[in-house]
Amino acid sequence: MLLSLLALSGPAHAFCGTYVGQAGASLYNSVSQVVISRQGTRTTLTLANNYEGDATAFALLVPVPEVLGPDDVSVVDPALFGRLDAYSGPRLVSYTCEQLHPEDEYPMSDSADSDGGGEAADDSVTVEASFTAGEYDIVVLSADESEGLLSWLDDNGYGVDEAAAALLSEYIDGGAFFFAAKVALDRLPEGASFLSPLRFGYESAVFSLPIRLGTLNSPGVQDLIVYAVNDYAAGSVGVSNYPEATIEHECLFRDDVYANFGEFYGAQFGDAMAAHDRPAWVREYAWGGGGCDPCSGEPPSDADLLEVGFTGTSTDAFFTRLHMRYGAGAADQDLVLYPSNDPTPSQIRYIQYAQELEADFPVCGVGWIEGGGTCEDEIPDGIDLPDGLGEDLGVACGCSAPALPGAPLGVLVGVLFLALRRRLAAAAR
Repeated sequence: MLLSLLALSGPAHAFCGTYVGQAGASLYNSVSQVVISRQGTRTTLTLANNYEGDATAFALLVPVPEVLGPDDVSVVDPALFGRLDAYSGPRLVSYTCEQLHPEDEYPMSDSADSDGGGEAADDSVTVEASFTAGEYDIVVLSADESEGLLSWLDDNGYGVDEAAAALLSEYIDGGAFFFAAKVALDRLPEGASFLSPLRFGYESAVFSLPIRLGTLNSPGVQDLIVYAVNDYAAGSVGVSNYPEATIEHECLFRDDVYANFGEFYGAQFGDAMAAHDRPAWVREYAWGGGGCDPCSGEPPSDADLLEVGFTGTSTDAFFTRLHMRYGAGAADQDLVLYPSNDPTPSQIRYIQYAQELEADFPVCGVGWIEGGGTCEDEIPDGIDLPDGLGEDLGVACGCSAPALPGAPLGVLVGVLFLALRRRLAAAAR
């Protein structure tokens, strides 16, 4: 759907469709979800732990560029990840001709409306800090060599595989510290059946996400979903050191050909990954200013953003969802991320098939239909419109978005929302 460039200082409303269904993170068997908030040189990571097994055997080890203290670490509400997934997952929507072509199909009226170290058993390892956060016991370590670090972790109940030795040496040589967490059962929330997500932040000139250690104990192929939040002007986020894959979307989904939308998208994503000889990524969603069109879930609230370390309101933020897949050992580099400085919204979106939409979208897996149906065929001249059709369609379908921040009047750059509030005449002339 063509979106116009308009210069408005007030709230904007999109002519939007109706949300039908979604292919979210629950589609995949082994999926890790991470929120990464980046403002200036401050990076905040929030990790959803999908660990299965005895909680006493859980251990988390993440290389970090500096020593973290109690003020840098906390636990967050696990429901946060469900909200982010619902908001940003690839979606199936439906459009009517009235929603796609309101200004073309009908005449319009003129109205517009704790810090502290411990003793290390190995001289090559130093406990730089130790403290607790929620149900976790946390230490921050420095080390001179990997074997001593592995020994210390093993002796202190942080079970890390010996296969990590070579990779740990790389991080040690690079000057990294190590953030390690294990579970204290007596501090687990009553009735908890899962571990709380951990949030920790640090200063770093490098915008990156360490993923290699997590691949060493992978059961096989795993999916990584990254929710990136940064300042609106920084735009969407991408990955610079792995290839970007493309997926056919913005096409008409025929449910008589593909019975299940989730399985359909899973196959599309799998084919896109298989087209590359190394791990690849897809930008599944990118939107700023707290908006969406159509909304498959509530946009992140100010409180949600604060919880993941973003300072500011939802209108100040740009949200990106990245999806990556890799097998054990296939991810040979940590992710190097970059801000595009482009706040143009995008999404993986499929449109429920209707014959009259064939002139507007190709059919998924088929392409454009020669002589396909059009909206002009659907509503001949002289047909009365239903009562109430002239109401503001953007508000009716619930996907309003505030004005984009930081844009001077008359100089909005990029694709903005179609924002004129028009009312349809009572009948076609």
